[in-house]
Parts: sequence; C-alpha cells; structure tokens
Amino acid sequence: MPSNKSRLYIALYPSGVVNNEERKYHWGFLIGPKAESKDVIPGAQIPLENVRTTNSLLARILVAKIEDEQRLIALFRLLPVVQGDSNWRCRTWVASALAEIAKDGKCVGTAELNWQKIESFARQYVGDKTASGRYQSVADILKPKPTWDMLENKESVP
Repeated sequence: MPSNKSRLYIALYPSGVVNNEERKYHWGFLIGPKAESKDVIPGAQIPLENVRTTNSLLARILVAKIEDEQRLIALFRLLPVVQGDSNWRCRTWVASALAEIAKDGKCVGTAELNWQKIESFARQYVGDKTASGRYQSVADILKPKPTWDMLENKESVP
C-alpha cells in the first residue's frame, strides 16, 4: 500500500552573514505533505502559508518520511535553544535534532539523518543554484523552491 506520510525537510535561508561560509545560511526544518500537486502547500505546525514558495527560502532538502508527526514535534520542542554561546547556531540545533531523531527511532521511517552528509550536500546544492542564477530574478524567487530528495537521490523541484 502506498505511503502518504508527511515529509521532513531541511530548509536553507540566507542568513545575511557575508564573508563567513559556515554562517552563510540559516538552517531549519519544514514539514510538508507527500503530494505537492496544488499551487499552495500549507506547512504543518509552521507559520508559513506555502512551504514551496516562501520568498526567502532558498531550497528544501527532503531527509525523512515522518512516521509520528506529534512525536517529532514534541522532540523538537524538547531540544534546548542555547543562549549566550557564540559557538552555538541554528546549524548546531539542526544537527542535534537529527541526532535525537535517529536516537528516538520512532518519529521517522525511511530517512537520511547524517548531518555531515546533509550539510555538505545542501551547501553544494544551494551554491550550484546560486551560481546558475536561480535566485536572481523576481520571477524565479516566486517559483516553488528548489527541492532535493535525499531518499531517492534526485531533484524533485528544479
């Protein structure tokens, strides 16, 4: 029987930091439906009207099929946001979240949760899109955002 499970994405946004490759992007998570055939794809538990065309979003990287969405959200809410530590950033939180998801073993099913692999790929993917001019025109910015599926190793939205 085909699965209709929601998907977990790593989301990359411009951070506004220049001349620092490590801090070039803001990292986060998005939860979205499996099927994205409509023009507007609402985000679950995330205050975005459309997870595919949020203007500042650069790209999404699909990393998991969600088995238990409420458990996943509860896990996210338990992860600390560290204040006053200049070495702690959003990417630190995302890496910690992926490690906790892997430890939990029940939130997601099929998944790629290796932070080093995800981060390296995501940086290259967005870098390639930037070099090709994907984010230069207003028309392109308004299109559904580039999306790579790490489970099937293919681009699902160019």
